[in-house]
Amino acid sequence: MATYLFAWNPSLWTWPELAADVRRVKRRGHVDTEWNAGRTRAIEIGSRAFLVRVGVEPKGVFGAGYTLSKPEPALHWWPEKAARGIMTQNLKLRLDALFELPPVTYADLSKPPFARFRWGVRASGVRVPSTLADRLEDLWETKASTQRRP
Repeated sequence: MATYLFAWNPSLWTWPELAADVRRVKRRGHVDTEWNAGRTRAIEIGSRAFLVRVGVEPKGVFGAGYTLSKPEPALHWWPEKAARGIMTQNLKLRLDALFELPPVTYADLSKPPFARFRWGVRASGVRVPSTLADRLEDLWETKASTQRRP
């Protein structure tokens, strides 16, 4: 299955439920959410999903899970664009790990082999090259597990 990045820019959307969603993941083991997939339409159910914080420091990967649905057309999430009838693709994600701050930072991603990929994506639904996906899994597991410890 492919691996995709889904972007969150706090300067565009504050995610008021983030702290509560982090607690839900700790308590229940996951949280389901609807997310924008940009213009990407070919994401399969069960694809690996990583949330990347962009635009505002600290930047990096702060959530992981899987896709629960294929992208479907929907009005854009930004009210001004929705008012103009601009469409985007939305899907459902099941996040089984979520943090308020990124365990995997841009500093981590600036080192080989990650440095050759542009992690500061401008839209969600960007496919991570398969040559990096397994390495990202390993890095994520290492970094996220240290944040889960009491």
